[in-house]
Amino acid sequence: MSSDKFEFTIKHAGKLYPITLSNGSTVEELKNEVQGLTMVPMERQKYMVKGGLTDNTISNLSSVIKPGSTVMLLGTPDADMISKPKESNKFIEDLAPEHQRQKFNQMPIGLLNMGNTCYMNSTLQALYRVDGLRDMVLKYKEQANVQPGDELHYKLISELKRCFENLQKKSYESVMPVVFLNLLRKCYPQFAEVDNANGIFKQQDAEELFTQLFSSLNIVFGEKFTDDFEVQFRTTIKDSNNEDDVTIKENEIDSKLKCHISGTTNFMKNGLIESLHEEIEKRSEHTGVNSTYLVDKQITKLPKYLTVQYVRFFWKRSTNKKSKILRKVQFPFQLDVADMLTPEYAQEKIKIREELRKIEKEKSDDERELKRRKVNDSDSDGTTMTPREKQETEEALEDSRREHWLQEYKKHFPTDLRPGENPSCVYDLIGVITHQGANSESGHYQSFIRDEKDENKWYKFNDDKVSVVEREKIEALAGGGESDSALILIYKGLGL
Repeated sequence: MSSDKFEFTIKHAGKLYPITLSNGSTVEELKNEVQGLTMVPMERQKYMVKGGLTDNTISNLSSVIKPGSTVMLLGTPDADMISKPKESNKFIEDLAPEHQRQKFNQMPIGLLNMGNTCYMNSTLQALYRVDGLRDMVLKYKEQANVQPGDELHYKLISELKRCFENLQKKSYESVMPVVFLNLLRKCYPQFAEVDNANGIFKQQDAEELFTQLFSSLNIVFGEKFTDDFEVQFRTTIKDSNNEDDVTIKENEIDSKLKCHISGTTNFMKNGLIESLHEEIEKRSEHTGVNSTYLVDKQITKLPKYLTVQYVRFFWKRSTNKKSKILRKVQFPFQLDVADMLTPEYAQEKIKIREELRKIEKEKSDDERELKRRKVNDSDSDGTTMTPREKQETEEALEDSRREHWLQEYKKHFPTDLRPGENPSCVYDLIGVITHQGANSESGHYQSFIRDEKDENKWYKFNDDKVSVVEREKIEALAGGGESDSALILIYKGLGL
């Protein structure tokens, strides 16, 4: 596409119309072009974008319509309108039935199991559904010169990009990331371990893969990646037998919070807090004898995305395997970590939290009001819409409402946020990686991901099988047996 051209797509009555205009074209010129394609008179054209393009003199269309995007058009065609012949356009109705299903199918697609690779499939699906990470990977451009020893990491991210592209395009019923898998085993040989008894690759730990992929992403993207995911702490270490032996470490980092599970842990929040306050035994440099040290961590920077790991696996000597703690530990759909922050940091975040929760309540009230209304089957001109037009109109209005509330949240964000920082101390759950079975080397991994548009709708990714599950099903992933138990939870900052 040449730099002086502006291209996007108009969607009307189930048909797609490619539009190419010069960068300086006005709204009036756009409407005239669309009138010839759709037979919708200029005065009836209603565009589902900010402002609705009501001012015909506007010429900076690219500030309202993103290049390459699809814009919903409402309006009744005029059957008696005379139009000059146009070049034939390829509409979705003209495609073969299987391609029509592919275009209109809103369900995400799965990943094929290539032999004990469910640990990889569940992890990739979870990472793909993190919008910031997905966009970063999809925009990645291969590097010509990399640091010696880092070549495999860059190749791995290149293949991760191809995998994400296939998940995005949905050109196939499912994706088989075999090249990514081969590179993964070269980059991290632990995932190439073979069972000597049957000669096949062993099942691996999804949490270990999650950690290793974070390492590769850090190498390739640096702060651009870590800003969005790393938690910073202030760590205080005190000798319980010597008040003068105190060490304070600033800006320690970790890519996740850990929820340790004891015999009394019933809620994730308790496990997280306990993990920030531990006791260790080590030799004192002051007295020369072993002493018990109290280690207290407080968070000094919250990332946009917060990862929580349930520490469910422990090494069992009798079996020589990492066994699983089956205890049920409930997790929240909305997590508030204010009590894990330093006092001064907590004060900042709580203030923003209260402002955002006011917006959240207004948003909830608006959604309840919408549910009480009956959907009108007719447009403003009194013409009955087809089921497809009705669906598309509802989707366009929902997109508009979602953008409105994101902007409302944004109005209350502090202006001095650090790169990748969560404005408040509140997070919404967007994904869960689970494990079935009694140990990490057997059983089955799956992921459960929240729909990006509907917080009450979740998808279950069981390798290449993808299904919709209700929110209530997610609550049952807290554990309590060998069924699906939460292992990794991904949260996103409120209002982001």
